[in-house]
Amino acid sequence: MRLSALTVLVLLTACGGSGGAATQQPPFNPVIAEVRADLSVYVSSTLNYVQRSSEGYVVPTAAELTAFDALATGLLNRQFESARAAAGNIGLQLIRLIDTGANDNELYCLQELFAQGRGFFCIDTDSAALHHVSVPHPLYDSNTNVASVTVMRETGARFLSVSTTHRCANSANSPCSGTTSACGAAGPYKVSDAAHNTDSFFHRFGVNVHDRSAGTYTIQLHGCGSSACPSNFDDSDIVARLSAGTTLDLPETETVNVLNARLNAELAPLQLGRALSCSEPAADKQLCGTTNTLGRYINGQADACQNAANSFAGARWLHVEQNGNLRVDEGAGDEITPGTIARAINETFSDAAP
Repeated sequence: MRLSALTVLVLLTACGGSGGAATQQPPFNPVIAEVRADLSVYVSSTLNYVQRSSEGYVVPTAAELTAFDALATGLLNRQFESARAAAGNIGLQLIRLIDTGANDNELYCLQELFAQGRGFFCIDTDSAALHHVSVPHPLYDSNTNVASVTVMRETGARFLSVSTTHRCANSANSPCSGTTSACGAAGPYKVSDAAHNTDSFFHRFGVNVHDRSAGTYTIQLHGCGSSACPSNFDDSDIVARLSAGTTLDLPETETVNVLNARLNAELAPLQLGRALSCSEPAADKQLCGTTNTLGRYINGQADACQNAANSFAGARWLHVEQNGNLRVDEGAGDEITPGTIARAINETFSDAAP
């Protein structure tokens, strides 16, 4: 939808940390605020992110999670006025964001009024696609927030979710199963880790989007370090590791394996590395996302916090670990960029079209 009406620019501020955030009252705003901005700049420079070891991530209460479910349902049903009115009750604001980097494309987004690390969520109501681009670790997996905008724009994805907290922002442990050394010594995931906690706005948004349509695929973007995904700009690079949330070998017709083939077709002429699938026969299966709570849910596990999924036929979950090259567009002459994975995604779903 293109807008030509006079636009009001709204400057948004937020308070860092959790101290006193719950006592602040959202400003009264009787209309949906309109913001003109390049979405890629907005997610990188305007959003307020809760930082590592800050204890600034605020865990939602059960009542807030219930209220967010209702709010997300209203947003997905395009009940924008009721969503605007309800958002402030849980520290969020509904904005109409005019993406100046995409020909003034109109998005409706939920963002935080106060920095608590609860996320940024957008819907493009004009999109014919049903894809959901998801970013749980925008700080730990650097540049995935900006890369997600490219993927959303170039694939025509309808939904975008970006966590606004570092995965190690809060020292309290997540109740969900699995361990990591991302925050120091090996141990449980932290409650601020959006990919490993079901009691978060981020997880609940993903659930609501997935449940809405049998045609929705969730593409979750991660960053893969140099040991598992070298970025030496040569043919030995591992540009991406893809999974459907399992290490089980799956048929070549499964979406994750089709995407892997299409991505390798993009990479082959460049001789700058390859992509690997966790669901093809191979000895090298790393970072396959088996403890990712949204992936577990999408793959049919009712208790996604504690139990692994065990059904992957027709999986609508695409877990994408990317090396440093694939996450960054350095301009003219850069041959591997977020656009590379976007083209592979488009080709994958073009193959699946009747």
